[in-house]
Amino acid sequence: MSRYNNNDGCAAWIVGISVIFLITSFAYQTVKENIEEILDVFQNVWCWITVIIVCAIISSILIYKYREIIKNKDLKLSETIRNKDLEIKNRDLQISKLEKNVASLTDCIKSKDNLYNSISTLSNISVKNLTELYSDFKLVQFDISAKYLSTKKHPAHDEAKRINVLKQETKLYHEQYKQMLYKYEMLIGLFPELSTYIEDFESIKQLNDFRNLDNLKNDYDRVRDYVASEEYARLSIDDRNQRALNTYIVRKNKSKWQIGRDYEMYIAYLYRSKGWDVIQYGIEKKLEDMGRDLIVMGKDKILIVQCKYWSETKLIHEKHIAQLYGSTIEYALNNGILNDNATVEPVFVTNINLSETAKRFAETLKVTVHKIDMGNFPRIKCNVNNNERIYHLPFDQQYDRTKIENDGEFYAYTVKEAIEAGFRRAFRFYGAN
Repeated sequence: MSRYNNNDGCAAWIVGISVIFLITSFAYQTVKENIEEILDVFQNVWCWITVIIVCAIISSILIYKYREIIKNKDLKLSETIRNKDLEIKNRDLQISKLEKNVASLTDCIKSKDNLYNSISTLSNISVKNLTELYSDFKLVQFDISAKYLSTKKHPAHDEAKRINVLKQETKLYHEQYKQMLYKYEMLIGLFPELSTYIEDFESIKQLNDFRNLDNLKNDYDRVRDYVASEEYARLSIDDRNQRALNTYIVRKNKSKWQIGRDYEMYIAYLYRSKGWDVIQYGIEKKLEDMGRDLIVMGKDKILIVQCKYWSETKLIHEKHIAQLYGSTIEYALNNGILNDNATVEPVFVTNINLSETAKRFAETLKVTVHKIDMGNFPRIKCNVNNNERIYHLPFDQQYDRTKIENDGEFYAYTVKEAIEAGFRRAFRFYGAN
């Protein structure tokens, strides 16, 4: 049985090898006969494969490069977006800070306005607010020291608290002192007579001799305001009165009202020297003078005079000329002078220049302008009242109310001149201005 099988296997192998040989011989013969065509086909296929491979390689390179470019652009764009985001955030922070600053400044302005409104009128609240503000300013070093101690590398919180407490105590004493000082200065401003009696405790005791403030006023001599205490005690009454007058004349720190009054009196003196009758309307009416400082009267003419003695850096403007012209017309209408033969003329007297427009106004409205500087003139008013011959110095109580218009009355240059004419100084001599 096994022999039979082995023979069959050998036969199969022989047959298979014979078939393979025949196929190979046939294929070889076929290839041999068509080798050129096969090579041509193979060459064509190889070319296309080469082209495809080259194109694939080039495409791969281009795609890689493009992807790198796109990647770089994406990175740059992302970086730009991040930078823009940072800029926007920074600007938002700046805007937020500015808004906080604006809010802070707004609150500060409101606080300033509230503080101003609270101190614009004198009251307990206004003085308290003012002294608190001043004390905080003067004691700011306490705050600086306390802040430094609490925020330094090794904070000293207990010491910072102690300094804050010390500041509050000091602030209280400081405010009380300032409030007392304001009250003191206000009292001296309202009642300057007291200044003579507060130099020391012995002087203060003398206030017990006065029954009331009127007695103090009547017994206070305004000459004390212009003569040193030692001179007041050493000089005779007449000498110290003259010394006070001399000091008043040359004093530089006069009020604007005093300077204006002196200038009106000087211009009035010049008109009287030329024979005119003068009413010092401005001194009598003060704020209600309607721009008429002097009413100067002649036989057939009345002059409405306005006097302005100002700093040389200023100019007289057209409104002042217009006011004087209007005041002159009003005076003429109210006194029926326009229908009489007398004339009323406006006269503007000043020590400074007029603006070009003011000059044209004056020329058109026929306002006479005189430029006159301040000069010397007699200031002592020698008045006869109920047969008493009394003289008044410029700082005496009744000075502005006293008119020199009757026989025997005159203006004196010196105290000696008044005394030699038989005049004595008024008993109630304290000043009201």
